[in-house]
Amino acid sequence: MRFDERVVLVTGGGRGIGRAVALAFAERGASVAVFARTRREIEATASLAIAKGKTAIPLVGDIRHSDQVDRAISKTVDTFGRLDILVNAAGGFDLGPSVDVTDEQFRGTIETNLVGTFFACRAAARHMIPRRWGRIVNFASLLSFTAFPERAAYASAKGGVLQLTRSLAVEWAQHGITVNAIAPGMVRVETKHPLEQSGPSEFLRRVEARIPVGRLGAPADVVHAVLFLASEHADYIAGQALVVDGGWLSFGYV
Repeated sequence: MRFDERVVLVTGGGRGIGRAVALAFAERGASVAVFARTRREIEATASLAIAKGKTAIPLVGDIRHSDQVDRAISKTVDTFGRLDILVNAAGGFDLGPSVDVTDEQFRGTIETNLVGTFFACRAAARHMIPRRWGRIVNFASLLSFTAFPERAAYASAKGGVLQLTRSLAVEWAQHGITVNAIAPGMVRVETKHPLEQSGPSEFLRRVEARIPVGRLGAPADVVHAVLFLASEHADYIAGQALVVDGGWLSFGYV
């Protein structure tokens, strides 16, 4: 798949899967805008994309604030002339007993994963609708479909992302915009998975043992799914969540 002359904005593109997505689009000919809070990280991603021979810009901002999201997307359009593809990879979560979760933690998780995703979708669609073409790929989760203990805020947010994706898909399909989601399983990136911060957990070992393909995911596994949904091969796919988990969800609970 090639994305020559396409313009892509990736939120959460400073590291991890977001960075891998941004670089994959650059490798395939797209101009890329990278949006995240940490300047050093997004500048590094943009530099790596430029090294591949493509134009890339870093956009510093917090997805929880609509004015910053709006400015980032306006800057993308001002720089490249349009926005074709939005990938919402920004996210994060806190773990812990629900009775101990603070108001700030709960709101922060919802705002980062769900509210911010809506802000980015809304701002992108305002530019895509007049052109009658666009691709939006949101990041859902296995917790959009099932639940684990001590993840109430994150599961609530990602369940919301799934329903947001469906709602926007049926509203914007008439404008030539498809909205879909990726639901990754456990994926190893250059930093530890949040569940490994205190060392490999019993939970993570149990999850890996139940993955039918026999391993945790790699960023490339998710990237290829994103590229497909963003391509013209996915013209007739809207409002769907593509689960990329090595078969874990189908196999059952840990």
